Amino acid sequence: MANRTTTTPSPSSTSPDVVGPTIVLHRPQIPQNTGNISRLCVAIGSPLVITGNAGFQFDSAAVRRAGLDHWEHLQFTHYPKFSSFARVHPQRRLLAVTKAGSYNALTFAYAPGDVLVFGNETMGLAPALLKSLPHSLYLPMTGPVRSLNLANSVAVVAYAYLNQVYGSGLDMSPGAYPRTYFKRRKHA
Repeated sequence: MANRTTTTPSPSSTSPDVVGPTIVLHRPQIPQNTGNISRLCVAIGSPLVITGNAGFQFDSAAVRRAGLDHWEHLQFTHYPKFSSFARVHPQRRLLAVTKAGSYNALTFAYAPGDVLVFGNETMGLAPALLKSLPHSLYLPMTGPVRSLNLANSVAVVAYAYLNQVYGSGLDMSPGAYPRTYFKRRKHA
């Protein structure tokens, strides 16, 4: 059974018809990455799902610190096992994102309702789980690095999805969320 946290969708800075992809993190280990990913999810209207055992408590100070003021707006669900999540969503297309993927995540033909599945920071997705998912995506890398940061990877793939699915339908209202830390000085 899934544990639901906040289910209230937050106001989006994009068009009201834009819904981001569901982001699944399988056994995440680093709370700051999950906090950054949760902020991204709120910003683009994506539900965040964690499957399996995380390497931290969901209510830990580190997750909240990385997420700051958005945590109350996050659509978050936890499933003890990935198979529990997959059973609840049999009609959804589950896309594994892994450095050993078959399709370029930047050019893949996404469809509304796709679910992006990411593994943890140290081991990625387990081979058995990868075999169970029919589609796997990768982010191109040309430099000599083993992998990319999980939060960065989620952001790049989520925006590739949004661009593919919505194209020019993505629009941000500049006045919706004004800057609060900058104040103009009065000139004497």
